[in-house]
Amino acid sequence: MMLQRPLITVAGGMLVLLVACAGGLGYVRARTVALSDRLVGEVQALSRARHVRPPHVLSPMSGSFAHHAEPLMDAVVGLYRARPRARGGAEWLTEQPCQDEVDAGQQATTALSESCHAELELGREVLARALLATHAEEGGLPASMGVFAPMDHPHAAEGKVALVYLVHLAAMETRLRLEQGQASEAVDTCLDGLALARELEQGGGLEGHMLAATGQGLVYRPCADALDRAPVERKRLALVQLRRLAEGFTPFSVTLRHESLVLQLFHFQPLMTDEALAALPKESLELFPRELREMEEHSSSPLEFRRAWWKTVEVFDALVEAADLPAAARQRAFTRIADWDDGWLGPVDGPEVGNYAGYAERLDLRRMRHDALVTLTEVDLARAERGHWPEMAPRQQDSAFVLEPTSSIEARLRPCSRSLSEYSLHVTADTAPAPRALAP
Repeated sequence: MMLQRPLITVAGGMLVLLVACAGGLGYVRARTVALSDRLVGEVQALSRARHVRPPHVLSPMSGSFAHHAEPLMDAVVGLYRARPRARGGAEWLTEQPCQDEVDAGQQATTALSESCHAELELGREVLARALLATHAEEGGLPASMGVFAPMDHPHAAEGKVALVYLVHLAAMETRLRLEQGQASEAVDTCLDGLALARELEQGGGLEGHMLAATGQGLVYRPCADALDRAPVERKRLALVQLRRLAEGFTPFSVTLRHESLVLQLFHFQPLMTDEALAALPKESLELFPRELREMEEHSSSPLEFRRAWWKTVEVFDALVEAADLPAAARQRAFTRIADWDDGWLGPVDGPEVGNYAGYAERLDLRRMRHDALVTLTEVDLARAERGHWPEMAPRQQDSAFVLEPTSSIEARLRPCSRSLSEYSLHVTADTAPAPRALAP
């Protein structure tokens, strides 16, 4: 009898532990039911969302970019597949053979090469139609390229990258028009190119947002040169258009919310009830090929699997809340989120916060470049109106650039950060300064 008391105590302790685990599992299960309901509601809302952004032209076309671009996409993807490849087999757009010539700008001693002219000529008709589509009242990518586009659809696989290739062609067209002395037309083309890059983030998810930043980088220098050389009246209109483009930038918080939904649909569908799955839009269920979903193995226990869903949502909620903060505050917040303590139950898988911090920095660079184009135009207008360079760039307190006059007719816009000096821009006065009156 003396031996039975410890055994009873142990058995009682195990029973308590089992009850506690069952209770914990029941609690987490209840939490995931709530997460399932929330996911369904957010996916339904996103599937119905319209992508309203300010048109960058004064007389926009009716309809959406998605409506006007959809009939072009087979030709756009075909043009991308037929593009010249960089030496060494490099595939990425920033390594295209003609991009160095496009970026050379005012420092170039020769015009675009014959091969670059030929590349541009091959895509000019498709480019013109795609750029015109950016004049639509609303944004949004075709459904075949949106957040819920099936991964195995050709447009989903290559469509967004193919549109970035068109931005590359727009940069070439801008440079060609400058060679021909058509500065106002060059501004038209470069602003349409910036607008085309912006369309990629209108419902294009995280990939679209990153590609929008890439596309803007491709047209950055030729656009700066076009704005510098344009007549004063065209500069004034361009300033309005640049501001409209910036007003339509998709906040990073919105993109992170969409990213959260996609990841939840991929990883945690097995935890959703039949009723919840039936309530999801059909396109969201067909987002991933069946073979890919079958490869997604969950070696963790049911409890850990549910905890992973909980952590994923909690981490993304925190990322979304911090995403649109100024860079330094955002980085501090992201660091705190990355150091998340999983508690006494031990670590559990969650989103890689460091990756999203890197994506945010790419968007910071994109905004900085856009700010540079706005500041260049403001400085050039101020010089034309006053007959001399302003003492500082307009909005210099908020700008990432400093104005450095190098002569009475030339100046440089230098980034405040030395690490970003490669993005400096050259500005030339439109007219010679007014002669000073002689002293009596």
